[in-house]
Amino acid sequence: MLAAVAGVAAAVSAGTVPDVIKGWWGDQRWFLTVLCVGAAAMFAVINLWQQRSKGVGIVVALPRERWRKPWSGQWIDAAIDHARKHHDSCFAVRRTIPSEADPEMERRARKDALELAYELVTARLTEISEADSSTPVSLYVNAALPDAFELGSMFKFNVQRELRSIAARQGVDVGGPVLTQRSERAYFDFFPAVRISGRLKDPLSPAEKARAEKLATVVEKPDFEGDADGGAVALVVHLADNPRMVAQALRAARDGCEDVDGRVERCRAALVIDAGPANIPENGADFELVIRYVYSAWREWTRARPQLANLQMRLFIAAPASVTFALGWLFGHEVKVVPHPYQVGERNKTGETCTSS
Repeated sequence: MLAAVAGVAAAVSAGTVPDVIKGWWGDQRWFLTVLCVGAAAMFAVINLWQQRSKGVGIVVALPRERWRKPWSGQWIDAAIDHARKHHDSCFAVRRTIPSEADPEMERRARKDALELAYELVTARLTEISEADSSTPVSLYVNAALPDAFELGSMFKFNVQRELRSIAARQGVDVGGPVLTQRSERAYFDFFPAVRISGRLKDPLSPAEKARAEKLATVVEKPDFEGDADGGAVALVVHLADNPRMVAQALRAARDGCEDVDGRVERCRAALVIDAGPANIPENGADFELVIRYVYSAWREWTRARPQLANLQMRLFIAAPASVTFALGWLFGHEVKVVPHPYQVGERNKTGETCTSS
């Protein structure tokens, strides 16, 4: 349709249609002048619209060898298809995180896979920025939550700050790259969920806080008896429909379990942010609002407890991958994530988990 309109406009501005009009109405110069100027402007606008950049879709898949199949394979196929349809180009990175018999070797292999994925994505972002820093960029991330969190933390000091997100045309403010989240609604596949920018640290207005408290709740006094000698503090974030997650996480925090680095600690205190059985509404405004709410609540809670400042901060999380990545970007440099099922580690020589999986 746009091509047809552009063709008519080009014909008018080139003089074909004015010659026909002159044959009908005679030499009315003012009318022909207005017609040609208007047609030329229309041709220019349509041409610019057709040449606008739809940006680049970057798909990152980090399946683990023990993941159930074909779920992860279906995701990457759907993500690549969506990225190609909604962007000028698509770039995909897939690195399988292997399972090793030795826990230390497995942690090393995982770290290597994450670092390689980060380097490949960063190289692509650098290439995009050098060509045109205004190019919209969308990130599709499929990974286990600890991997999504640590990948987000690696982007903490990424300097591609002028990249704009395609989500600006879909309800998310312009700023940094957007994280695109898989949808659970019928007839939808992905939606722009979170724009990565410093705005995620902005304090909440009273109206925003009231809205956020309808989506998630800070549990002031969770059912938790901490270890007075524990070396860690727990942040439990439940933003997905996983009914047993909070109780399991608090038990693991109390009994002591391994983080992603294999370090075993018990927790002295815990902050719980719980969305209950409801999922976050599938729109960028609410996703960003919940992330800001978690960040603000965590900062406020830790400031009020300076005696905990020197303890290790640990994250127990059940949430969409885009939220987990964004939280990694916000405080992954100071918080360690605990993978589920929560492993007791060396404190229990049988190797049993703190909770059921």
